[in-house]
Amino acid sequence: MEALILGIYSGIVWLIFFKYKLLPWNTIAKVIVFTIPVVGMITLIMLLNIFAPSSGDVLVVRNSVGIVSQVRGRVVEVPVAINQRVKKGDILFKIDPTQYKANANSIKAKFNLAKLRLEENKQLVASGAGSRFDLEKADADFEDLQGQLISANYDLEQTVMRAPSDGTVVNVQLRPGAFVAAFPLASVMTFLEDAPQIYALFNQNELHQIEVGNEAEFYLPSFPGKILKAKVESVILAEGQGQLNTSGNLPTIGLREIPTNRFAVKLVLDEEKTALLLPAGAVGDGAVYTDRLAFLHIMRKVMLRISTKLNYIIPKLH
Repeated sequence: MEALILGIYSGIVWLIFFKYKLLPWNTIAKVIVFTIPVVGMITLIMLLNIFAPSSGDVLVVRNSVGIVSQVRGRVVEVPVAINQRVKKGDILFKIDPTQYKANANSIKAKFNLAKLRLEENKQLVASGAGSRFDLEKADADFEDLQGQLISANYDLEQTVMRAPSDGTVVNVQLRPGAFVAAFPLASVMTFLEDAPQIYALFNQNELHQIEVGNEAEFYLPSFPGKILKAKVESVILAEGQGQLNTSGNLPTIGLREIPTNRFAVKLVLDEEKTALLLPAGAVGDGAVYTDRLAFLHIMRKVMLRISTKLNYIIPKLH
């Protein structure tokens, strides 16, 4: 964009001083001609960095969920494959339900009997022929078996593991015949959510004009020529070096060089782009458009669009 502006300016200078010779090409003219673009470009760049700040570190993060069985048993079916996209509620694997089904049926039979006994005791107490103690015991047995039945049915449902959300199964080592247990540290497969979290990193002095709701755009080399529109969801005013771990030692500060401070601005994709699957870990460039000096936004948008077109060029010699 800067090159385009300088090219237009050079053309105007050529027309005025050389083509039509409307003004003399003397020392004063030379100083003015060379001073205007230098001052103008410096002013333009400074205003752009304030009112349309750009970031060379736009990060795409997708949550990873370790799939852990809620019950123990032998795996009988694994209908998904590595890198397969699934919808929320799709079956990931099944465990042999025989023992859980038998347990649920046994408790259900006892529950039905307890329910019948409770009704009988209520009728006996109402007619004066029953004992209040027997009624209370029947009620307690009924409540206990009702809880056991809920727990047994829950365990039976957990023999079918389903996807927690829309996403991709990226690590499937599980096979039919394997034995799984309800152990939280033993994930049987890895699930990556489709919904991305997007963070643009800015220096401290670039944040003062950024507000929630500001328009933003970014691009990723994975999608050459495509501009992704977003909005600022929040500004995260915290980073790791601002935290002191709890200990009995004095805090150590200033003993080593502290890297340049940068803070994350969280972006949320526009609704029409939410179906696009962004690669986890992708890094791109982007900009946030503040509410002031809107005419500068056009220049930043042009610069982004030119940059994303350059991603079509792959300068490799092999």
